[in-house]
Amino acid sequence: MKQKKRIWWTFNLWEADAFQQYLEEMALQGWFLENVGGSVMKFYRAQPEKRRYAALLVPGSSSLTGADSWKAEQFRKECQEAGWDFQCSGTYWQIFYTTDESVKLTGDMTEERQFLIQKALSWNGSAKISYPVLVVLSLWSLYSNLQNPGKMFADPVALMLNPLLLGICISWTVTYARLFRWNCGNTMAIKEGRPFPRMNLQRKVSFKKRIILLDEILILAVLALAFSSSMRALAGTMLSSILIVVISLFVRNLLRNNGSGNARDDWMSYAVGVGVLCMILIPLCNAAATHFLGADEPDTGRKHTVFASYQANDVQMSSSGKSVGVTVYTSPISWIIAKTSKCYPKDMTKWWDQMELELPAELGELPEGTEVSWCRYMVRKDGAEPVSEENFYQDEPTLDEVILKDRNRLVVLDYGGGMNLTDMKEAVDVFYQGQTE
Repeated sequence: MKQKKRIWWTFNLWEADAFQQYLEEMALQGWFLENVGGSVMKFYRAQPEKRRYAALLVPGSSSLTGADSWKAEQFRKECQEAGWDFQCSGTYWQIFYTTDESVKLTGDMTEERQFLIQKALSWNGSAKISYPVLVVLSLWSLYSNLQNPGKMFADPVALMLNPLLLGICISWTVTYARLFRWNCGNTMAIKEGRPFPRMNLQRKVSFKKRIILLDEILILAVLALAFSSSMRALAGTMLSSILIVVISLFVRNLLRNNGSGNARDDWMSYAVGVGVLCMILIPLCNAAATHFLGADEPDTGRKHTVFASYQANDVQMSSSGKSVGVTVYTSPISWIIAKTSKCYPKDMTKWWDQMELELPAELGELPEGTEVSWCRYMVRKDGAEPVSEENFYQDEPTLDEVILKDRNRLVVLDYGGGMNLTDMKEAVDVFYQGQTE
């Protein structure tokens, strides 16, 4: 029979009640906690036993103080003097048990005192402010990216990062709501002098398993997107992410063993150490990855994935000798093209006079499914009145922009110095042929 096993999830700092219930159920099945980390619990097999557990936090602790700091040792002595046996420890947790139902929680072990310690670590001022700010910034970033899905879905890095950002945003929102509810419930219990509300263990465990499943699906989806778009982007992102985690764990372990013991100084040292090492090592690792995977292709303004492609900064010459700036979006998903087309014509009314012009009648009937629009921009002179509609046709234009669109393509042509009927017909003919010359 297997003598040890690992559970690849753990309980949050404010879930001590559920943690204790879980350990008691595991003890009845003959599994006893050996170690608890940030995301894994290790159990060993022994004779089943009925136990009462206490999952406690050391007063004044943090993730940098370590499980065996001087404060933790003093706290263990107090708990053992009160009749509790030490089981194991983790980054934050000190786990005790007893088989004597008469043993009480005293001093810093009491529920009220532990709630205050949990609150200081999980629901402090920085958490109350940072969670909403980070969620708002994440949503704003996602909203901005979705305004031009043609660029977002064509960029391999954006295609990987945006699903992760969405998942993190949802996670932060759910965590904030759960923390708020937990804090309000326990605070009201203290004010009213009644016992703290008990946590539903089965609901907690079921929720955590669903979260793990969703995380796995999200990670697999991101990896699939990366493989389907750019191996170089995948390698760079994965290497950087792994390196950041390794550096963070290394600096944390270093401070646990050699820190000053002052929380403020240790956190400042942690931030500086992680920042400096990341700035040095991440570019070196990315350079090594580039060396083994091959040199980067020159930046031609072209990006593509299986969902879309995007080409910009391509300057060509029309048959009449005028320079034309070409921007091309293609996608098998018609929504991407339809949504991206709303970004054009560009809104430059703050500095330019701008007007959408009617297509010339000589252009004739457009090919089926093709849409064409024509916008003219003229530099606004200081103190001058806006250019009248008649002058938009008579004065020498500064820039003409032609937008051609069908279900799967969007082409934006910027004609410096304006365009004529020949240029317009040429653009429509080339677009109809599915080429950009």
